[in-house]
Amino acid sequence: MKKKVNKIWACCLILLGFISNPSFGQEYQEYKDVAWNEPRSKDSAYYAMREKASIPPFGLKKVQGLVEQQSKKLPDEALVDYDTGISRANFDKLSFEEKFTYTMIYPEIYSQACAERMFVFDPQNKIFGQLLFVYNGVFWSERQLHFMKKNKKRIIDLIIDQATQNHILGLNYKTALIEIDAWESIPFLISFYQKNPKDKDILTTLLQLLKKSDLVGFEQSKIYNKLYGENTHSDSWINFSSANEEYIIESAQALYKKRQNQ
Repeated sequence: MKKKVNKIWACCLILLGFISNPSFGQEYQEYKDVAWNEPRSKDSAYYAMREKASIPPFGLKKVQGLVEQQSKKLPDEALVDYDTGISRANFDKLSFEEKFTYTMIYPEIYSQACAERMFVFDPQNKIFGQLLFVYNGVFWSERQLHFMKKNKKRIIDLIIDQATQNHILGLNYKTALIEIDAWESIPFLISFYQKNPKDKDILTTLLQLLKKSDLVGFEQSKIYNKLYGENTHSDSWINFSSANEEYIIESAQALYKKRQNQ
């Protein structure tokens, strides 16, 4: 059991940003842009930043205790994905804020797909089409997704408040905003990015919100084709440029304005 529990915690720690994990490359782009071996230190540091999660403070010790107790009950081995969540009774006893903490630090679905990826050279100068969340071998259960979607406004408000206080928008917060289609957060995301331009995954978050929308012209754009069109992959990217940055921000602003008027 100890071996299995350690494996699950390793995947969760990757999500929380304590372990750096390389990124899977793109077959359609030049092989000189990917590496099977250890990357340059500055590239590794950027990947570590991309994978870093935000840790909510609400009932943190209580939630960590429940997670630790649940980990002792997990099976030694499993050939399929499975739910590692705490009992319904324990989940229901948590306050709203504690459920938020639990969901953000402990996705309940454990996958066998916790695997290494290739690094992309110079990732700090690229805009990726996808975030890294799903690669880490864990994801939210239907119960957790339902909780976030049912309480969409409160979830957005908590994420904005925590990100503003701590000056970081972690991978889990970005992914949550995408999962609940938080177009309402677009002004915040743009403002936060302008204060933290090194975090280009905020642009990725805006792109994912655009991808979920029906904004006229986005699916016909060159950026969409390069990131989500035919022969693209989960680690597809475009080079960062002022023009690409401007297009993404202006498109996101147009989406926000459209949704506001609906």
